[in-house]
Amino acid sequence: MVETFNVYIHRYDAQKDPASYIQTYELNYHASQTVLEVLTEIRNSCDDSLSFRSSCEAAKCGSCAVELNGKPVLACKSIVDGHDIHIKPLSGFPVVKDLVVDRERYEKGYVQMLSCEKSADTFQKPDVALFESEIDYANLSCCIGCLICNSACPVGAQMADRFPGPAVITEVLSSGVRMDQEGESRAPVEDSIDYCSLCLNCHVACPSGVALNRINARAKNAYTRGKGRSLRDWMLGRAELMGKMGSFFPSASNAMLTNKTVRKGMDAALGISREARMVPYARSLKKWLQNRPEPAPIPEAVKRRVVYFTGCYTRYNDTDPGRDAVAIMEHLGFEVRVPEQNCCGVPLISSGDMDAAGKLAHANIALLKPWCDNGYDIITTCTSCSEMLKNEYTRVLGIDSAAQISEHVYDFGQYVRQLLETGELTLHLNPVPLVAAYHTPCHLKSQKIGLPLIDILTKIPEFKVHVMDAPCCGQSGSYGFKSEKYDISVKISRTLLESLNRIDPEIALSECGPCRLRMQEISEYPAAHPVSILRRALILPDP
Repeated sequence: MVETFNVYIHRYDAQKDPASYIQTYELNYHASQTVLEVLTEIRNSCDDSLSFRSSCEAAKCGSCAVELNGKPVLACKSIVDGHDIHIKPLSGFPVVKDLVVDRERYEKGYVQMLSCEKSADTFQKPDVALFESEIDYANLSCCIGCLICNSACPVGAQMADRFPGPAVITEVLSSGVRMDQEGESRAPVEDSIDYCSLCLNCHVACPSGVALNRINARAKNAYTRGKGRSLRDWMLGRAELMGKMGSFFPSASNAMLTNKTVRKGMDAALGISREARMVPYARSLKKWLQNRPEPAPIPEAVKRRVVYFTGCYTRYNDTDPGRDAVAIMEHLGFEVRVPEQNCCGVPLISSGDMDAAGKLAHANIALLKPWCDNGYDIITTCTSCSEMLKNEYTRVLGIDSAAQISEHVYDFGQYVRQLLETGELTLHLNPVPLVAAYHTPCHLKSQKIGLPLIDILTKIPEFKVHVMDAPCCGQSGSYGFKSEKYDISVKISRTLLESLNRIDPEIALSECGPCRLRMQEISEYPAAHPVSILRRALILPDP
């Protein structure tokens, strides 16, 4: 039974030397005690000099936001469990005193979006604006102005005052300020929305359930509608088309993408950074599926019937996870089908082309629904694809019929873990003597299903995996390829690099292909999908 616990508070007082320091308090543990109650107890009983904000104590005002054990939270909603805790002021903002931060950056961002000032003495209506009909007021009304989303934003942390952040976008859209353009009432959208990577970290962090994924996607769509779409963004948004072209002659494609002269030309003509490590191409997974030996017949009493949604990266760039997943599922007695399918649409939403993404979504729903109607589940090894099929088709694109397939969609690790927990599967895992470092993809965190594949891999004898706590790899699909965004993406990845170097693993793991690409770019460690470790533990022949 826990009786006491330690509270480590990162304090700041400009009048002291040093101004920043950590102070430790030992408190008695009380069940169901909130972090705000802990802070209040410290100020009332231990140290009345401690400064922090609070008001409603009911998660309505947002004033008590702090960083708890590295995560931005509302102190009034966060329950203490008896373990030692670390409390810091909300990151991304200047500190006034102790846990009180200066919100001026947020206020300036609000003014910046509304003013549309091009110089000190001129005023210009915004080129970028959101139609009144596109503004989801019921969603926006959930915002309490806590600024947790801004604190969780990896891009905002690197762009200082140049990127107002998701909290500002939400506030402006809900403010009622409208500007008439061509007889339409519209809300202004600041140009900096183009720097949003749609990593969904703000959406995951929001304590009030604001669908920031939808807000940011619509704002980016408005940006490209107002500014136009560059050839580069058109190409990067069409991952499937680029994959088909690149994998036709993969060796020639890869030679071009590593040629310095070609890369300089791509930088100058298209705005694709010459410094970025480009995604390699491989012989397509479809060709491997067509040419491989026929799998053994599936018995009538098959355990599961599944459709494998491969995703573009697995289909054209790194096909190893696809081959591994198919081998594992067939080994487990699944009937595996890989029908015709399209890109899930994530790259198009990231490029601000929701109309094109919607067309792909409707096509995928039409392709997948008959399989679901016949008792098949949909499995994918790509966390962006599973997030898209499960959630974004309905929440962002507003396609109600997507619910007919979303309830059948599973991340690969989630599906296998579920069957293990219900006793429908048993895995005979052999030793894999490796030390690995694992990076959680942003689009896995957004699904809020934990770390399913890591839960499975930790059961492998002699295998040791360290879960890193980097907020984002910085690559964010094609974001890190863009010339004007490359330096920002590399800065975002510094925490990831520090974690890798601290752990010094034999291999780096992540379900996300772009995350693996970024880890290979910033370090010397090989990177793989966690499914490859599971296949090794099952000692399956090369698929």
